[in-house]
Amino acid sequence: SDPEPSIYGSAGEEAFSVSGVVNKVQDAVVVINVTIHGTSAFGKPMTSTGAGSGVIISPEGYILTCHHVVEGASSVQVTLRNHDVYDAILVGSDETSDLAVLKISVDEQLTYVEQGHSANLVAGEQVVSIGNPLGTLGGSVTVGYISATERNVITGDGTEMTLIQTDAAINSGNSGGGLFNLSGELIGIVNAKYSASGVEGLAFAIPIDSAYPVQLDLM
Repeated sequence: SDPEPSIYGSAGEEAFSVSGVVNKVQDAVVVINVTIHGTSAFGKPMTSTGAGSGVIISPEGYILTCHHVVEGASSVQVTLRNHDVYDAILVGSDETSDLAVLKISVDEQLTYVEQGHSANLVAGEQVVSIGNPLGTLGGSVTVGYISATERNVITGDGTEMTLIQTDAAINSGNSGGGLFNLSGELIGIVNAKYSASGVEGLAFAIPIDSAYPVQLDLM
């Protein structure tokens, strides 16, 4: 259910420190590596690889990430914070929302995130991003603020989306990672940044209120 909105934002008055947020959620953020098999223009087999991030959303091993991270993948591997590596299956993917759900099979119960309410975000609220920038720096933490709660953005493929804007540092490989409030709640899935000469601090995330019904449908 939706809590009462607060002037303090989605975390309310009893916010954690940034290190407290990281301690609570870092084990639930994973590294995703994909392998894509295809054919070259000359008809020869070719293989490419890619990397991104994901967030564990249930103790059974369901993982929320971005559609563009796993699009076209022939195989997907997930690496946990303890460096254990698992083969993942693609449960479902949706190009329009840029969301996908993976699943890994693990014997023990996994740490998973609590999903918050992005509708309660306010401009100026501090947020924490955890992901895998450059595809090689898994578990990296960056901190910023909510720049705008509902920004209409047209992505590189022409898709129009309403996203959270933040100035937290985001780089290639962060896609699919979590954007958390200071209560340690997942309030967004990082999916884009604006890159151009002279541009800094323009990153975007899919609001969790938009992502939640999509993930349920995919599952």
